Amino acid sequence: MFNQVALVDLMGGLGNQIFQLNFSNYLKTKGFKVYINLGWFDSGIFEDGTTNRSLYLNPLDFELEIADKLILNKFFRFENLHNFKIINKLNIPILKNTYHLYSGHFFDEEKKRRYNRFSGYWQNQKYLKGQKNYLLNSLGKNSLFSQNQNKPTEKTLIHIRKTDYVKLGEDLSETFYTNAINEIIKEDKNFKYDIFTDEKKPSSDSKLYKNAENVNTNSGENPIVTFSKMMNYKNYIIANSTFSLLPAYLSYSSDSIVIYPEPWTKHSQFIPPVEKIWRAIKNN
Repeated sequence: MFNQVALVDLMGGLGNQIFQLNFSNYLKTKGFKVYINLGWFDSGIFEDGTTNRSLYLNPLDFELEIADKLILNKFFRFENLHNFKIINKLNIPILKNTYHLYSGHFFDEEKKRRYNRFSGYWQNQKYLKGQKNYLLNSLGKNSLFSQNQNKPTEKTLIHIRKTDYVKLGEDLSETFYTNAINEIIKEDKNFKYDIFTDEKKPSSDSKLYKNAENVNTNSGENPIVTFSKMMNYKNYIIANSTFSLLPAYLSYSSDSIVIYPEPWTKHSQFIPPVEKIWRAIKNN
């Protein structure tokens, strides 16, 4: 018998889905009976402002169980009870100790309940630690992922995210990328790089694009294929996005250089789950 049951909501893009499945396995190693809730992808309602995304990964590949209607209904009943103002006013201890809804990137394990729902992104270094092989083995069961895995090139991957980040004011300056390139050139005299970007038509005036050997644009390619290709590099200059952070995390070695922007975001105090040996470059 499990003392705690967890329902983990899967939502968002590919990077977020990987973080949530990784977190689910973390809970599993801590003794939780874990179920994955796929309802977000069927709802058609995205009240949190996130972009409508597709389900790219099969939780079964990650040795995780998908919640059936019986499990979902049990959790929804608890949630409905908590949402009743009258019941909240009664302050019934047994109810408060039975169920809780968690969100964000971290939860206090000392306050776990019998039934726990997790509706967040869980991008926290604590939950990534020691799970690299688990993620690689699980992702490797996806044929789109495994077919695009090659021996890492000595080149550097640069990830540039625009589109929605421009609207949010979170896109990185070209100065950040120039300074990051100069940092790697100090140690790599044969420096060459490829660019991966979500832009469909990058600016032809940008020296950053002109000097790239290859530019992979948003051409409608399955994100799993793109993600897998991004893992075939030695060094990384990543954007403030899990879509490049995770390939760097899963691919880097002791002689790799991984550079990330600081601050990670302009509008929050979020601390990204980066490795200690990675290097921060100011994003001005």
